[in-house]
Amino acid sequence: MITAKSIENMTPRLTGGFSLLELVVVIALIGTLIAVATNRLLPYLDEAERVAVLRVEGQLRSSITMEAAKRIVRGQSASLADLEGSNPVKFLLDPPKNYVGERLQREIEQVPARRWYFEQDQQRLVYRLGSPFGLPVRDESLEDPAFVVRVAFADTNSNGVYEAQRDELYGVRLQRVAGAQWLAGVTREEH
Repeated sequence: MITAKSIENMTPRLTGGFSLLELVVVIALIGTLIAVATNRLLPYLDEAERVAVLRVEGQLRSSITMEAAKRIVRGQSASLADLEGSNPVKFLLDPPKNYVGERLQREIEQVPARRWYFEQDQQRLVYRLGSPFGLPVRDESLEDPAFVVRVAFADTNSNGVYEAQRDELYGVRLQRVAGAQWLAGVTREEH
């Protein structure tokens, strides 16, 4: 005979907790989602680094142009030749936070990745690339971006030196001398 007590024993009880299997499945799903999200987001860190270098390059170009204009307005156009091969960071109001200063050739290997430095021997500003945040390994043939300050002029007497009284000044520019592929966003697959 069926009693109220036997019916109560036949109905399943809700325990209010998760089984071990359910917990493992949830943890595996969360781990998979984190791995996929990380794989998708890390390349954006590489792109942000590239854009930051381009931003600094633009600031350097502007500051060099301002310095040249300042000298011309003050009647010191003969001193524009002094800008050739100079450290462009000295014309910025504030150097980049990752600028480590001027270095000699023998000190370059000690410069950490993702830092700016001015190579005194070559008279060029260099950004030291690091390993990419994303999964592809950086192509070693991609050079560290490097820049030099050049005075552009019509060399009328062909001596290779700007002379304010003889040569026609075109301007002062920051010239890329290395790293153009990386700055253009070329990846290992495209290279």
